Amino acid sequence: MGYVDVQRKLTSLLDEIDHLRARLPARDLGKPLVAEYAQQSVMIENNPLRLEQVDLASTSSSELAKLVSTTAAGVNVTESATNELQNHIIASQWIAENAAAKAGTAGLCEAEVRDLAVVSVVNTDSEAAYDTWRTGSTTAGGNLVWGSRVPLGEYRNLPISVRSNRLRIFPYPQEVPACMQRFFQWRDLQHRERALQPLILACQMTSYFVLVHPFPDGNGRTSRMVKQDYLARQGYVPVVIRDLKREDYLRMVDGAGEGKPEEFVIAVLEAQLAVLHQASTRLEM
Repeated sequence: MGYVDVQRKLTSLLDEIDHLRARLPARDLGKPLVAEYAQQSVMIENNPLRLEQVDLASTSSSELAKLVSTTAAGVNVTESATNELQNHIIASQWIAENAAAKAGTAGLCEAEVRDLAVVSVVNTDSEAAYDTWRTGSTTAGGNLVWGSRVPLGEYRNLPISVRSNRLRIFPYPQEVPACMQRFFQWRDLQHRERALQPLILACQMTSYFVLVHPFPDGNGRTSRMVKQDYLARQGYVPVVIRDLKREDYLRMVDGAGEGKPEEFVIAVLEAQLAVLHQASTRLEM
C-alpha cells in the first residue's frame, strides 16, 4: 500500500489532527518538543543520553545544550554522545526558528541540508566515517565506508552499507549528486501539487532521503531534521513518538523504503494527534 492509499485509509485521523490544529497555537506547542525531538533522534542512533527535566519552552538553545544527562544506571557517557545531543538540540532549535519565518514554503535548500549534516556529526565519533580509509568500528555510526577523506557536508565518494540492513543497496557515489537534485525537485513538486497531506509527505521525504544515504554518516539524523523543518513550515509540531524503540523505528523506515509505509505513517500521525489532544485538554481545564 503506497502513500496515497495510506492517506485515503487514514482520512479520518488526518481530519481529526487538522481540526485540533486549527484551534491551537501549534508554534507555541512545538517549542517544548524541540529538544525532546532531538533527544529521540539521537536515541535512534544508540545515544543513551537524556534531557534533564527543565522548562524546555523558555530555555535558550545554548542552555539546552548544557542540560544533558543519563538516566540509565551504568551507562558509559562519552564526549561524543554529549556533543551529538548538543549538536542536534542546537540544530533543531535553529530549524524551529528558521521555519517559523518561512511558513508555508517547501523546505530547506541543498546548502542548508549540507550544513545540518555537518552539525549532526561535528566533534562526534561519526566524523570517523568522513576521515578514514576504512571504518568498520561501531563508533562511526554503524556505516562501512572505504576511500579518501570526504570534507564534512560533502556527499560520499564511495559505496556505503549500514548495519541495520546489510542487504540494502544505495545509489553509487557517482549517482548521489543527481539523486539529491531529484530529491529536491521531487519535494518541491509534491509541495506545490499538495496531493499528499504534509504529515504523510514528511514521512515519504524521510524515507526517500535515507534511501539515497548521501553522506558518509549522519543520514538518519539529517533526514529527521528535514522532516522537522518541513512540518514546522506547514504548521505542525515536532513528531516525538512516545516509548519509541530504536529497532521499531528502523523497521518502520525500512518498511517505508520497501513500499510499505503504513506503520511509519500511523506512528507519526498518532504522535502528532497525542500532542494536540494533550494541549486541547489543558486549554479546556
